[in-house]
Amino acid sequence: MTVSFDLQEGVGVIGIDDGNKNVINHDVLDELEAAWAQAESDASAVLIKGRPGAFCAGYDIKVMTGGDPEASAKLGSRGGRLATKIYGSGKPVVGLAQGHAFTIGLVWMACCDVGVVEQGPYKFGMTEVALGVPLNGWALEPFKLKLNPSHKTAALLHSTVYPPAGACEAGFFDTLAEEGTGLDMAFETAARLAQLPADAYAKTKQALRKDALEVMSANLGV
Repeated sequence: MTVSFDLQEGVGVIGIDDGNKNVINHDVLDELEAAWAQAESDASAVLIKGRPGAFCAGYDIKVMTGGDPEASAKLGSRGGRLATKIYGSGKPVVGLAQGHAFTIGLVWMACCDVGVVEQGPYKFGMTEVALGVPLNGWALEPFKLKLNPSHKTAALLHSTVYPPAGACEAGFFDTLAEEGTGLDMAFETAARLAQLPADAYAKTKQALRKDALEVMSANLGV
C-alpha cells in the first residue's frame, strides 16, 4: 500500500509513500480517494504529507506524454477531482512537503489551507509547459489566490523550478521549516486550526473560493 491514513488527536494524517518518488497513477489515486473520504468522515482537520525526500513527483510521465490523449486526460482529470475535494473541503487542510514536489503535487499543495515545506536539497515546479502539456482550466484556479503575483508568469508559464525558500517566496508554500521539524509544525498547525469554530471556518472558506470551485467543478464535471 502506498497511501496510509492515521487519526491522531482529531487530525487525519494522509501519507503518500511508494518508497521512491511518489508518482501518481490510478492505483495511488484509488488509495488517496479512500483515505480522503475517511479523513472527511472522521477527522476535524487533515494533514497531507509525502515521504522524506519526496512529496509527489507528479503524474506518471509515461501516461501523460505517452501519445494517448484519452489516457492522459483521464489520469489528469482524476487528480483534478481530488484537488477540487481538497480545495472545497470545509475542514482545515494542511500540506507538508519534506522533499520534491512537481505538477499535481503542487496543485494539491496549493489546494491546502496551509503549506509547510522543509529546508533541504529539494526542488519544486509546475513543469507542464516544459513537458509540452498546456496549463489551463481547473489546474490554474488554486494558484490565482495562492501564488505571489510577481511569480505567476515564471512559475506557471516558464516552468521555473524553485528551491524551498524560493518556493515559499513564490507562494507555493506558506511556511519554511528547518529540516526535520516540518512534521511537528504541520501537525501543530492542523490541530490548532481544528479548534476554530467548524461552521464558520467552512462557510468562510467556501465564500473565499466560490468562484474558483465553480470553474474547477465545471471543467471536471463534478
